[in-house]
Amino acid sequence: MAVIFVLAGPGSGFSPPPGVDAWPHDFDRVTDDPLETVVADYDVVVPADQLRQAPRLGPGVKLAYLCTRFEALDQLIPLSGAADILFQPSLLACLDRYRTARATLAAGRALSAGQRLVAEDLAEETGGRGIAVGLKATVIGRRLLYDLGAGAAIDFGMIGDSKEEPR
Repeated sequence: MAVIFVLAGPGSGFSPPPGVDAWPHDFDRVTDDPLETVVADYDVVVPADQLRQAPRLGPGVKLAYLCTRFEALDQLIPLSGAADILFQPSLLACLDRYRTARATLAAGRALSAGQRLVAEDLAEETGGRGIAVGLKATVIGRRLLYDLGAGAAIDFGMIGDSKEEPR
């Protein structure tokens, strides 16, 4: 059995989210060949995102399962036997993995409404719902609109529009 990560193909503009090798899956191969080329190596390719029961095939049939969701991939890995798994993640699945690997800003301690944010007020977390860490300089100096507990994600709806005092 091999688990193969299938990209959308050359020229599609699609690439795996950053850190594909850091995902909790081991891919035996990553290919940018078009899906049609990859499936040509098999006698039968079964769409497996909603697979309820494995197909019954005669001896010598080269089988692959095709899935686009991480949940399906997780279910197939222990069940696939000798069949290969072709994983071509949907854009939504890739966005979800990107989000879980994204570095974001959170409150480094309990913060009060009206408080002007300084670097020491901010913590970084991976996979959070807050503003990207790369925008930290944009956040520093702005006032909080709400009280935040330590560890709360910081997004633009929680901070004032300007770094300057209202006149």
